[in-house]
Amino acid sequence: MNINIKFPFEITRSRSLRRFLAVLTLPLLAVAVAPASSWANDDQNNNDTTDQVRLLWTNDTHGFFLPVYHAEPDNVDTYAGIAATEGKLGGYAQIATLVKKLKPRRVNSLFMDSGDTFDGSPVAQITRGEQVIPVLNAMGYDAMVPGNRDFAFGKADFLRVTKLIKFPIVGTTLRDATTGALVFPPYLVMKLPTKKVVVLGLVHPLVTDGFALGQQLAPNGSPDGFNVADEVSQLVAQVRAKEHPDLVVALSHYGKRQDEKFASLQSGIDVILGAHTHDVINTPIIVQGKDGRNVIVVQAGSHGVYLGKLDVTVTGKYHDVSVADYAVERIVSKDVKPDPKVLKLAQEAYEPFKEMLDRQIGYTTTTIWRRGEVQSNMANLLTDAYASIFGADLSHFRGIRYGATIIPGALTVGDVWNMVSPNWGNNQIYVGTEKGAVVRNTLNSLLNQEYGSDPYQWPGGDVMRFNGNVKYTYRVNAPADQHLVDLKIGNDYLVLNGVANSTNLNKLYTFAATTPPAPSVAATPVADTTAVDEIVKYIEARQTVSPVLDDRTQRLDP
Repeated sequence: MNINIKFPFEITRSRSLRRFLAVLTLPLLAVAVAPASSWANDDQNNNDTTDQVRLLWTNDTHGFFLPVYHAEPDNVDTYAGIAATEGKLGGYAQIATLVKKLKPRRVNSLFMDSGDTFDGSPVAQITRGEQVIPVLNAMGYDAMVPGNRDFAFGKADFLRVTKLIKFPIVGTTLRDATTGALVFPPYLVMKLPTKKVVVLGLVHPLVTDGFALGQQLAPNGSPDGFNVADEVSQLVAQVRAKEHPDLVVALSHYGKRQDEKFASLQSGIDVILGAHTHDVINTPIIVQGKDGRNVIVVQAGSHGVYLGKLDVTVTGKYHDVSVADYAVERIVSKDVKPDPKVLKLAQEAYEPFKEMLDRQIGYTTTTIWRRGEVQSNMANLLTDAYASIFGADLSHFRGIRYGATIIPGALTVGDVWNMVSPNWGNNQIYVGTEKGAVVRNTLNSLLNQEYGSDPYQWPGGDVMRFNGNVKYTYRVNAPADQHLVDLKIGNDYLVLNGVANSTNLNKLYTFAATTPPAPSVAATPVADTTAVDEIVKYIEARQTVSPVLDDRTQRLDP
C-alpha cells in the first residue's frame, strides 16, 4: 500500500456559527445491513471482491495495552458474574492477532485508530504516554487521529510523544494557535490494490493550550472548534477533484451525537469512524449529508475491548458506498491467542512498574466502575474518601469516562491509579473554601451540557461527581439552568423546589478535591502528599471498601 501525505493549498474560512445552527440535523435513515458476523464466521463471508474496502479500527483504548475488566453501563449489575466466567477483555496483542487474521481477507483493507490512545492507563499516566508508543508502533496501524486525552500533558509532551509514532497521524482541523500552521497533514491518500481511499482527521475541541482548531483558530475548549463543516467540505471537494478517491473516510474524535450533527452539515465524506463517547454502535448509523450523500457513522466502544470491522461496497461512476458487512466485536482475551511480538512489548512496557502497581492494599466487596451520567460508585468512593480525610464539607471529581472496571476481590495500588487518574490536577489534593453558588453554577452548567439539545455544546464526559454530603434532584427534560430542582450541602438547601436560597449560595463551604472547583476559587495544594497516596492510605486503613450508588443524585422525570 502506498500512502501519500498531502498538504493542500489554503481553503476558504469557515462560515459563521449562525449558518451551522440554521442547518438542522436531518433524520437518520434506515440502513440494510447484513447480520453482524463474528470473527469466527469471517471465513464464510470471504467474498474477496475488489469493489469492497475493509475498515478495521479501534478507538478510545486509553493506553490499556494489556487486557482489562470492563463493564458497560447496561451490564454493571451483572458484570461480576460475567467476569468470573470470561475473565479479562481486549488487549493490544489480542487485537493485533485479529487484525492479522482479518486484514488480508480483503484486497483493500485499512487498520486505523480514532484517538484517546496513549493517555488513561496507569502506565500511560506515569510515563506521560511514552511507554505506550512502542506497543502502538507494533500494531500495524495505517493511520490515527489524536483524541482529546492525547493532549493531556500539554503541548510539548504531545509533540514529543507523537514524534515517536511510526505511522501517519492525520489532523485536518488541528493548527498551531500562534502561527495557524497545520500540525499534521490534513489528509492522507491510501493507494490500495484496487481502490484509493482518502483519510481525514477530525480533532476534538478539547486539545491543550498552544493548539487551535480550524482556520478560525478556535481556542482550546471552545465549541467553535466543531464548526468546521464548510471548511472540511471545501477541502474534500478539492481532494475529490484532484485525487479522484473511491472512498473518503474521516477518523473523528468528536463523539456519537457530534458526528451525527457534523455528518449532516458537511459534504463529501462517506464514512466516519468515531470515538470520544465510548459508544458501542452495533448497527451503523446513516446520516444524509448536505450534498445528499449518505454518511456511515460508527464507533467501537473503548479500553481496547473492541475491534470494529466495516466492509463497504463502492460501486458506480459516482462511487456509491453501501454497508456490506459490519461488526463491533467484544474481545474475550482468553479466546484469542495474543500476538507474541506485541505481547512481549506490552509486558516489557508494564514491567518497570509491576512491583509498585501490583502491590495489594485491601479489598472491595462490590464491582467498582467509572461510567454514569451523574454518579458512579468509583467516584463516590473517591469523593467520600477525600471529604472524610480532610474533614471537608464537600469534595468533587470530574466526570471522566476512562478507567478500567474493578471486580470484587483484592485492590492494588494500580487500581488506585486507575480510579484517581492523577493526570487531572497533577496528582495533588487541593483544599480551600468556596461559596455555595459555585456548586450550583457548576451543576447548572454541566447539566445544561449533558442534557442540552445541541451536541456541539457538550464537550464530553459526564456530570461532575460530589461526595454524599452534597445531594441534588434534577430533571433531564427542562430548559437550561432549570434542570436542578433541589440542591443541598449537609442540611443547607441552596435550591429548594427550583427556588434559590441566596443566603446559602453566599455561604462558604470547605472543600477537598483533586482539582480546584473553578478558576475563580482560591485553592491550596496540600503539601507532602499526593491524590493517589491518600486513597491508598484510606483503603489500607479500612482494608475493605464497598462503594455503591446512593441518593446523592436523583432524577425526577422518566
